[in-house]
Amino acid sequence: MKGLLLPLLCCAWAVMSVAQPATHSVSLSETLELAIANSAKVKKAQLDRQALEIKLKEGRSAFSPKINAGLGLDYMPVLPTTFLPSGLYGGGPDGGYVAATLGQPWQLTGTARLDQPIYNEAARRMAPAANVSRGIYDLLTTRAEEDVLFNTATVFYQTLQTEKLLDAVNANLAKLMALERMAELQLANGYAIPTDVKRIRVARTNLETQRHTLVNNIEALHQTLQFLCGIPTESAFDLKAEMSNPAADSSRWQSLALELESTTEFRLLQRQIELNNIQTRSLRGAMAPSLSAYAATAFQAQRPDANFFETDRRWYGFGAIGFKLDVPIFDGFVHRRKAAQLAIEGLKIEEDRRYLADAKTLEYQLARVQFDGAIQMLRTQEENVALARDITENLVLQYKEGVAPLTDLLNAQTALTEAETHYWQQVFTYKLAVLKLLKAAGYLRVLREE
Repeated sequence: MKGLLLPLLCCAWAVMSVAQPATHSVSLSETLELAIANSAKVKKAQLDRQALEIKLKEGRSAFSPKINAGLGLDYMPVLPTTFLPSGLYGGGPDGGYVAATLGQPWQLTGTARLDQPIYNEAARRMAPAANVSRGIYDLLTTRAEEDVLFNTATVFYQTLQTEKLLDAVNANLAKLMALERMAELQLANGYAIPTDVKRIRVARTNLETQRHTLVNNIEALHQTLQFLCGIPTESAFDLKAEMSNPAADSSRWQSLALELESTTEFRLLQRQIELNNIQTRSLRGAMAPSLSAYAATAFQAQRPDANFFETDRRWYGFGAIGFKLDVPIFDGFVHRRKAAQLAIEGLKIEEDRRYLADAKTLEYQLARVQFDGAIQMLRTQEENVALARDITENLVLQYKEGVAPLTDLLNAQTALTEAETHYWQQVFTYKLAVLKLLKAAGYLRVLREE
């Protein structure tokens, strides 16, 4: 299903950017899928995985037959001299030798050889490393995807928080503008003083400045998301998420426990330990004999001149087939040194695993503390916003009736703005705490299902 979703999303964005200038909504899961598809880090990890398959095929090629051919042309102005027993020529004293010049100045030699490995203990013990290596590269891809998930989700929730904060500022700004019109009307009728109107305008200007800052921040965050997701900058989009009750999913995460063995980092170290053990066994197997078969053929022609293709001159050939057994006896302690290096690498990986276990436990505990604190603070801020809004609404009514002074109303309005700002900041803090908890526990993948 994921494989069908991604092409559909990409096609949808292509159509939207060309055919329709309208704004389109995207959910968290859609944003994450687009970000993963666009991530250079993930693509490089996937290319490394493809390169591994080619490398494994290269390794398997070592067991295929090897065929080599060669052709040599030699010219010897001075032919070599050898000594033959004089008895071969029917004369001379026993034990004497006769100098003889052998061969022709021009010699053409061609060879062809086929070699086929039959048995190699080191290669046999190394065979399981293929699946282990695949597992390592798959985990490296998963780790790259998890980094993209965390970073993109962080920007996604930060954008949502800023947009909700902008909505709150717009609502408060609309109330201040209505209050300003009412104060101007009261001033015209002699029920207010000019200072009241000016003070309202100062408060409105402060909110407009805050609004301008938020608009710029939202634009920057949108561009960041477009960059992460590979969405054209001219395409307008909105984020789709339920934010009326941000902590509605808190009970789901409160029961989340750390399962160290299921985290990507721990599984990656486990695979590295397996590979180290396989390499050690393979190195020991390299001390065992290896067997291969071969077949060879050759032809040779010798001439006094360079004319090798006259039909009345002979060519001489030979052929051979056999087996070759290599028995390592002494290599100057090379294998022993390599085994010691692999043993040290294994100890280093074990130390990394021990450190990872402690670091992951600490990361989870800190994320759990931050998560619990974020829930409590979010509920407190939610109650604070409700209280500030109730006070402001009552003071508006009292101000209209002429009972409450403008100072109290403006102070209440400022307090409401600050309470809403703190609330939405706390919403982002809570969402970030959830992301950190998921990352520490190794469950970031559930974000793709949101």
